[in-house]
Amino acid sequence: MNFEKKILKTSKIPQRKLLHPSSVAMVKPDTGVEIKKKSAYYVIRDCATIANEYIPLKCYSSISNPIHTLKGAFSKADIIDFVARTKKDTSTKQLLYVIFSDIYKQEADGWTPPPAPVDTESLEIDADATGEDIYGDYGYGDEKYDDANSITMPVKPPVDLGDGEAVIAKLVAVFGANKEETPAETETPAS
Repeated sequence: MNFEKKILKTSKIPQRKLLHPSSVAMVKPDTGVEIKKKSAYYVIRDCATIANEYIPLKCYSSISNPIHTLKGAFSKADIIDFVARTKKDTSTKQLLYVIFSDIYKQEADGWTPPPAPVDTESLEIDADATGEDIYGDYGYGDEKYDDANSITMPVKPPVDLGDGEAVIAKLVAVFGANKEETPAETETPAS
């Protein structure tokens, strides 16, 4: 969970400090409080569980320009562990989706849409028309109008989010995680 802890460390919101207390409260909801109603025990436990799962997402979302701000914060090992956990953990997968949404937006920022088609003809429509074939081939074979409906995507979608190796490669490239561990992980405590 180093990936999420580094997000929390970068975030400045006060809720970033709730990860440890929520992990305690979700296992032992009566820690530090006297429970007077049975339902309060379950409310505290479940709220703590939700908080514990979604604090990293809230913290990530609180960071201004998170892709740029978090560049260099993660090691390749952090990213591999994070992506592996997205297979089983829904909240971690949601964080991954938000990160890729930001990556896609950043890559698409420089894109400008193509100009609108200039030569459009107006159709003469008789609203009171009757007959056997008033619906015609409703859009089939009318190349002039079919071409007007084509769009150009701003950028190619980053990766197939179901392909773990491609996701890891993209995150490593985006966050500049070329080392197996970040410097803070390789330091040994002074004796």
